[in-house]
Amino acid sequence: MPLSGENSRWQCRFDVDVSNMLVPASDRQLFVREAGQEALVPVGHRTSERRRPGKSPRGARESLEKNLLKYVWKHSRPQQLWMFIVVVCSMPLYFMSLDLPKRIVNGPVQGNGFEQPGQLQPYLQFDLPFGDWIAGHPVRVFDGISLDRQSMLLALCFTFLAMVFINGWFKLYINTYKGRMGERILRRMRYELFDRVLRYPIQRVRRVKPSEITSVIKDEVEPLGEFIGDAFTAPLFLGGQAITGLTFLFLQNYFFGFLTLGIVLFQAWLVPLLRRRLLVLGRQRQRAARALAGRIGESVQGMDDIHLNDTTNLARARISGMLGQIFLIRFELYQRKFSVKFINNFLIQFLAFLFYAVGGYFVINGSMDIGALVASIAAYKDLPTPIKGLIDWDQLRLMNQVRYGQAIEDFATTEVDPPERQRLAEGDIPKISDGFAAENLSIIDDSGTTLLESVASVLSRGETVALIGDTRSGVDRFAEALARLLPRSRGRILLDGTDLDDLPEYLTGRRIGYADSSTFFPDATILETVSEPLMNQPEAGHQPDTEDPVRKLALAETRRSGNFVGEVSSRWIDRDRIGIAGDEELQAHFRSVMESAGLFEDVLQLGLRRPLKENESDAVRERIVEARKRFSSEIDAGGLAPLVELLDPEHYNKQLSVGENIIFGTTKVTEDEAFSLVANREVREILQSTGAEKRLFEVGMDIAQTNIELFGDLADDSPMLEQAGAMTPDRIAELAAIVKEIGDKDFERVVVKNRDAILALTFDYIERESRFGLIDDDLQDAILVIRRNLHQRLEESESSLVQFFDPEDYNDLQSILDNILFGRIDTRRAGGQDRVITAITELIFKMDLTEPVFRAGLEFAIGTGARNLSDSQAQKLKVARALVKKPDILIFNRALVALEPESRKTVLDNVLKISGQPGKRQMGMLCVLVDAANADKFDRVIRFERGQITFDGKPDQLNVDKIMLEEEDERGSQG
Repeated sequence: MPLSGENSRWQCRFDVDVSNMLVPASDRQLFVREAGQEALVPVGHRTSERRRPGKSPRGARESLEKNLLKYVWKHSRPQQLWMFIVVVCSMPLYFMSLDLPKRIVNGPVQGNGFEQPGQLQPYLQFDLPFGDWIAGHPVRVFDGISLDRQSMLLALCFTFLAMVFINGWFKLYINTYKGRMGERILRRMRYELFDRVLRYPIQRVRRVKPSEITSVIKDEVEPLGEFIGDAFTAPLFLGGQAITGLTFLFLQNYFFGFLTLGIVLFQAWLVPLLRRRLLVLGRQRQRAARALAGRIGESVQGMDDIHLNDTTNLARARISGMLGQIFLIRFELYQRKFSVKFINNFLIQFLAFLFYAVGGYFVINGSMDIGALVASIAAYKDLPTPIKGLIDWDQLRLMNQVRYGQAIEDFATTEVDPPERQRLAEGDIPKISDGFAAENLSIIDDSGTTLLESVASVLSRGETVALIGDTRSGVDRFAEALARLLPRSRGRILLDGTDLDDLPEYLTGRRIGYADSSTFFPDATILETVSEPLMNQPEAGHQPDTEDPVRKLALAETRRSGNFVGEVSSRWIDRDRIGIAGDEELQAHFRSVMESAGLFEDVLQLGLRRPLKENESDAVRERIVEARKRFSSEIDAGGLAPLVELLDPEHYNKQLSVGENIIFGTTKVTEDEAFSLVANREVREILQSTGAEKRLFEVGMDIAQTNIELFGDLADDSPMLEQAGAMTPDRIAELAAIVKEIGDKDFERVVVKNRDAILALTFDYIERESRFGLIDDDLQDAILVIRRNLHQRLEESESSLVQFFDPEDYNDLQSILDNILFGRIDTRRAGGQDRVITAITELIFKMDLTEPVFRAGLEFAIGTGARNLSDSQAQKLKVARALVKKPDILIFNRALVALEPESRKTVLDNVLKISGQPGKRQMGMLCVLVDAANADKFDRVIRFERGQITFDGKPDQLNVDKIMLEEEDERGSQG
């Protein structure tokens, strides 16, 4: 049956908003559906030309522009033409700046034209260029302003200054414009390369090293940005300056002109010839650097294996060898680079020698005036810069062409998925009505091993199917092929009668859910991770028009760079597709999914250890305070009193350190900027006024001496050090040196540094942990006095540095767990912490506080690769991602292998419950079982052996006990 129920003769889908497409407009195709046909066919492809059964699908090998200059011209033609206009306009002014020194020296300085007293000369006199050729005589446009000698000198000097400023402004404008243009094209290039990676076939992605792809897109194309802006502008600007300078020299003296031209042509021939080896070395350096990045990435990813096999020195040797290779390449590169610079600079200075020698000879003989020589030397001094710039530009062109070709080499030769597969959806996404059909499906891996052979099966959406088989049976590969993660070698897979490879990702990605045992996720929160499968409504993320100039500039540059226009936000979530209207319904959906995946209680536990979200209402905070009071009142009845010491503003808490007892609150600073009691002025003043500073110092000395006596003589690997807490051997040695330096000195004579170190030791002391018996009742009372005085001072100063513990207030700086507990757990008692947390978890269920705790848990950061989650939690999160989009067909590929059998059974029961009753299934399910014991829960069982189907029928027709014994034998042989 077709994927939708329209009966029209033609059904057309096409993209219209070109600026917002992930795929370039030139790559999109129009798709049509003919009545009576079951396949979507690209326009221009006849139905009879559809891929024949058994023919392997092939990606498109789209050509990338291999010439860097052509690529730059293609994407910046209007900007390059504008630069041409700007450069041409700047040349007359540059010529004037070269001519003015001659006019100043020959005119007012030497007095030419001012021989008679009071004689005047015209300033800014202007004749029409080529007037003699046009009219047969000079055509005067402006007679100028008559000035005397001194006024002419000032006028010409200020004109020269104006020309310097204007030429400088032209350079500023050109450099800024080309820099912006270069960054824009670099941005486009990176985006296009990443877009191409998104279209890599999955099997290709699995073979490439992520670090190498990252290195290419991030680092290897980075230098191109500087050259792209200069690709056409630099030779135009520098060439214009060089031609202007040479023209000026020819006008002054033909000999100087031809001499300079000869040296320049010699340079233009010799320098590129010497730099050819540099291109080869540059290519070698780039390849070596990429290989180094790949090796480092592999070492980091395989660090466990390196330590387990004692191959750290092998890793060092490999990196050392690669670094040595890069050193030799770069060293030769530097030698040749600076040798070329030496020759280039020598030729330039040799030309200066000729100017001074020959030019001086001409002046002495009277064949050249001094003004012309000065102007020629001034023009020459400016000439090496554009000449050298042109030579350097040609070198940069060659180097960057090599760099560009090397960077796109892998991208250009890799076949990619056709762009229409990732086109944007328009209108409603059709539901899957029938299901999968595999016809003569065979899969052969790169080594030639047959994974699946001539598999044929129909998998209906209206049934749940258990797929069983060992790791060599090919059942895992069958599931991957259904999810389009593995290409077929022969045969085909149909989805509702349409070849699976002809369907766009907006259909397969939204109507098919897939979960396997892999647990890699990007760094994000649980909420972001579980929401991502729903974030496929990019039109909702378009940036609205704004008056903010910075945002307007960013939006304009995004469009000009050919990038995707839109902000990633929660607006991308396609609520309509899953039948959800508002945020509350979406939150309820997330909870339901988490409960089905067995992750809900894990998220609650993570949420308990986090503070409430900032946007939670005051009513929620008040209910948590109520939960605190209820926990406190029930602590005795629950037998938890010996395990918890509650916080009381009027009592010293022995589970807290001395410093924590003084502050009796939480500080609004990060851990890296910890609130320092020793350095706090208010605390020190209170300690001094109450006379407690000396007493606390004496306690600190006792702590230091006791630790030195107990642990000072122990070896570094002594198990006794485990009882020392934070007292490492180095720390004990440091304390011993401080104690020795203090000796028998009175408190007032101890240097501030040592005094602070001993006081810090006292502030970190916890009586229940160390049990030195140093905090007696009198000292506890003194600490309570310090606490009250500190709180009073901070409240009077309206300081927000500390949020104090108050039995009646919620503390926003603490976790939900600490707010309800409002005390400290005695960690010395075995199992005490688990009992207390269990009691608090039960309490939040009783008081209906699970929703705010759940919301807080969703904000937990899972870390790169989900390293902050256990394997079982990560696999359950993957199941939740597959369920959250309410798929028509759900595929499990050993998705719950890390779970205990009972937990695995519970999750399967939950998911099967979602699918509906047999015969009325709302969601089809294909599950590659971890063990065969759960096969009886499914409508149908298919068994794979050696790449072929050996059983396909009802669960009661299969000898499950025999299969389980075979699985145990296999696990035993592998163990």
